Order: sequence, then structure tokens, then C-alpha cells
Amino acid sequence: MNKHKSQNKKERNTDTMFESIEDAVATWKEEYSFIEDAVVTGYEGGYPIVDFTIGKAAWSLVKDKSKFKRIVRSSEMEGGIEVGVSTCFKDTAFVKWNPPVMTICGYPEVINRIIKKIM
Repeated sequence: MNKHKSQNKKERNTDTMFESIEDAVATWKEEYSFIEDAVVTGYEGGYPIVDFTIGKAAWSLVKDKSKFKRIVRSSEMEGGIEVGVSTCFKDTAFVKWNPPVMTICGYPEVINRIIKKIM
């Protein structure tokens, strides 16, 4: 008898590095209830651009746009430290919010931090 249902399911800690952008997108769609959909729409400077469709009920949770620059910069630093490149991610990410779509560009670990801080 299986005591833990989660043994049959691949568990994912959203604080660890992603294997690919596809792995990251699948994780975000599963882990964050406010994300209705997430699609890689392109690349800028080699970094993926992901369009997140945010559920209307969560729109009020999105931080003020005036805070986006600071959130992005701190996420670039933390994500860079995690993958071992420190400040090399400076000016590699951005966020655009046009409800219901939030567009985030950056390294997957940076995007992950932006999502956590912006909501």
C-alpha cells in the first residue's frame, strides 16, 4: 500500500534550478494557482520571454508597477548568485503588466523570483 500519493508524482521545489524553460513553465503552471496559462513567446538577448495569463481574482495582488524595477533587479542578483554568475544577469530581465497578461523576460531562476515577489 502506498502511504504517500506524492511518491508517484515528481515533486518540485520552486527554489531549485530548472532543467529547461519548458520544465520551468510546467512547474509554474502547476505550483501557482493564480497562473491560468504560461507560454514561451520568444527570446530576447538569449533569454526566454514568457506570457503568463493571471487569473482576474489575483490582479489585485500584483505589486504596483513603480516597484517592478526594484523587484527585477533584486531577482536578477539572487538568480545570478543561485546559478553562480553573480552580477552577470544585470539588465537581462523585464516585466510588462497588461491585464490579464504579465510578460516576463529573463533567465528561468530570475523569472521564478520575479513571480514570487511581484504577487
